[in-house]
Formats: sequence, structure tokens, C-alpha cells
Amino acid sequence: MKHRSPIPVQYLALILLIGTISFGAYGCSNTGSLDPGPQLANLSVSGASLQPPFTSDTSSYNVDLLSNQQDITILATKSAANDVLSGAIIAPAGQVTGQATIQAPGPGSTKDVSLTVTSSDGRAKIYTMTLRAITLSGDNTLKTLTISPGTLAPAFSAGAQDYTVNVGSAVTEVIIVATKSDSNAVISGDVPNEGRATLKLDGPGTTKIVSLIVTAPNGTSRTYTITVKRARPSSDDTLAGLTVTPGSLDPDFASDILSYRVTVTNNVESVTISATKSDPNAVLSATGSTLAAAGTTTGQISLPLQGRRTEVDLTVTAQDGVNTQAYAITVIRSRR
Repeated sequence: MKHRSPIPVQYLALILLIGTISFGAYGCSNTGSLDPGPQLANLSVSGASLQPPFTSDTSSYNVDLLSNQQDITILATKSAANDVLSGAIIAPAGQVTGQATIQAPGPGSTKDVSLTVTSSDGRAKIYTMTLRAITLSGDNTLKTLTISPGTLAPAFSAGAQDYTVNVGSAVTEVIIVATKSDSNAVISGDVPNEGRATLKLDGPGTTKIVSLIVTAPNGTSRTYTITVKRARPSSDDTLAGLTVTPGSLDPDFASDILSYRVTVTNNVESVTISATKSDPNAVLSATGSTLAAAGTTTGQISLPLQGRRTEVDLTVTAQDGVNTQAYAITVIRSRR
């Protein structure tokens, strides 16, 4: 009976080591060169974007379209020119890129569009796009509308489109602020889409019409109109109040009484005269000086007394610069 000699342990270890090295070098090397199979290098839709953004490995997409879009163009590029593209887009072997015009779905509906990339060995990959026609808002109203200075008449409401604002003759400009009910609407006309504008007015006594056009996302529009009326310059040249200290007016003050007497004791050396204009925008003057300019309601003067009788005129010039009126005050020091 023959006995076989066992393989020495050291030779067995060497054989296993060589086998391992050979497997590592040839069996699993160069994994980056594996064929990914048929696929697209690019895919796009005119006037819209893919969700998620395109990658070759992603095969399903959503595409949101405006509800008023009629046709869209789809463009596809193959990774390998010799692959075949079929389905919604046809591109034979040798043609890298293909495109097709697809009718968009109706408002509020969807449509699936599929493309198939097939390699020469029969492998295939399908890309699907779901076209979704979004129904756009028809809200073309304003949420708020204000003007400064001034007050809208009637008070603002989204459904009311015509307003009137009365401002004083001294107002040279107004600030209009508007906000949209739908943030995706657009404001145009005399107010930009930011919804704020400073508008110069014409001269006193004129009217300016301001238009705001609100266009909804679906294209329908609504026009709001503000008629700004700038008052004519006032012709009011009267006083609303008149006092003398010390002393009292004779007769009692009334705006239509233009002449007064004031009696004071002999030792009074001066009196203070205070006057209030009926129209703050008039001008009050005396002795060649302005006591109250336009915009200032009340003015006063300290009047030195000379001798027994001292006279002074207070002149009110209306805002229009034409009408004037003088109030005469005579101060008499008694002999006692």
C-alpha cells in the first residue's frame, strides 16, 4: 500500500496567497468601466423645468406648465450615439439628439410622456415625464390702498375701483401705497409692481387722475382709479381771533369788524397784540414785518405806546396773494 506525501504547510500557504493576488488583480479590477447601459445625457422642456432636475440615473419627472400653454418642445440627448430613442421622441442610431412638439394637457389635467432608450444589445431604459397644467389664479384685486396726504372717498374696498381724494392747495405731491391680494399678480400703470409711488401734482386748482392696473396670473386685469383734486388757493383774508394785553377791544372782536379801540392807563408803555388767522396759509403782517407766515396760525407784536394815541394796522393777505384785509387798532392812554 502506497502512502501519498502530504503537501507541506508552507507550500499550501504560498498557493493560497498567489490565488488571492490573482483574483484581486484580474477578478474585480476596473469597476469604473462597467457599462451603465442605455441612458440619456440630457432632457429638457421648453419654457419649463424638470422636477427634480435632470440626471441620467433619474427616470421619472414632473413638469409644471401654465394652464394657457398650448404646445411644448421636448429635447433629448442620448449618452451613446448608437442607441435608439423611441416613444415620444424618435432618434435612430447615429443621431445623438432628438426633439418633438407635444400638445400640453388642458387646464387642471396631466399627461404622461415616455421616452425609451434602447442599446444595440437589446437593453432599454424608460424615462417618464408627467406634464401638469396648473390652473392660474384670476385674482386681480388689491388688498390695501392708501394715499398720503389725503383720505380715499369712499373708504377702500377690494371691489370698489373709483376713488376721489381732496388735498390742500399747498400739497405738491402724494404717496400711494398698494398691496396685491395675490402676490403673483402684477401692478402697473402709474404705480410700479412694488406697489409704492410718489406722484407730483399739477398746480393748485388742478385735478390728477392716477390709474393702477392689477393683472392676475391668468392674464385678466382690473383698473383702480384715484382722482386727486388739489384745492385752489384760499381767498380767506380774515382773522379768527384778536386780543390786546393789557386792555380789551372795543367793540368785542368779530372777524368782519375791522376797526377797534383799546384804552389803557397812562403808565402803560406798550401792549402785546395777538392775532389768529382764519386760514393758516394766509400771511399776517404789521409795520412792514411778517408776524405769521403761511403755515403758522398765530402771530403777535409788541407795540410801544407813544403819546396819548398809538395806531397800528394788522394786514391779512390771503393764500391767493390777491385778497387782503387790514384790521385797525387804536390804543389810547387815559389822562388819569
